[in-house]
Amino acid sequence: WQQGIAWLRDAGADIVDVSLPRTKYALPAYYIVAPAEASSNLARYDGVRYGLRVSGKDIASLYENTRAAGFGAEVKRRILIGTYVLSHGYYDAYYLQAQRLRRLIAQDFQRAYAGQCDVIMGPVTPTVAKNIGDNRDDPTADWLADVYTLGVSLAGLPAMSIPCGFGSGRPVGLQIIGNYFDEGRLLAIADRYQQVTDWHKQSPVKQDA
Repeated sequence: WQQGIAWLRDAGADIVDVSLPRTKYALPAYYIVAPAEASSNLARYDGVRYGLRVSGKDIASLYENTRAAGFGAEVKRRILIGTYVLSHGYYDAYYLQAQRLRRLIAQDFQRAYAGQCDVIMGPVTPTVAKNIGDNRDDPTADWLADVYTLGVSLAGLPAMSIPCGFGSGRPVGLQIIGNYFDEGRLLAIADRYQQVTDWHKQSPVKQDA
């Protein structure tokens, strides 16, 4: 990542440090807001109006059979969490607090863009891609891999990942985050980066399992 930023510096970019102090709260805020939205949006898939239908002896069992067969483990997990945080007695304590954090995280980005920088750069994930089946017994471990992108999603900013090298034979991405409605600048910087590097033309090294 640092090498990728160094190449952009050599290509004429000015590199400055910025502070996003509330980014550390993005992970818990996102995994309250996103499951709440999933719970609300997926409630329509009940086997009556939309999607899959699995018959049952009555309407309650039709709902149960349909939603049990139609949703995978991660989707069910998010629906349960979302239903919990939206329920009476927990809505104010969890969902509203997460929405307040969402606004504060977005404000941090806006302060950084106000006269300090045009785009923000950093890692996409803390590690390279894991093997299939890793963390199967701990699904929340995969949530932690999103720590560098969740603040961007909560703030609603445009961002992209470009290849910047390999680690353990697997691709490493450099994240570029732009300001609202500034996708043109984002794409122009990524295009300039590709002009001075050739990582986008290289393939990972196949390693024995």
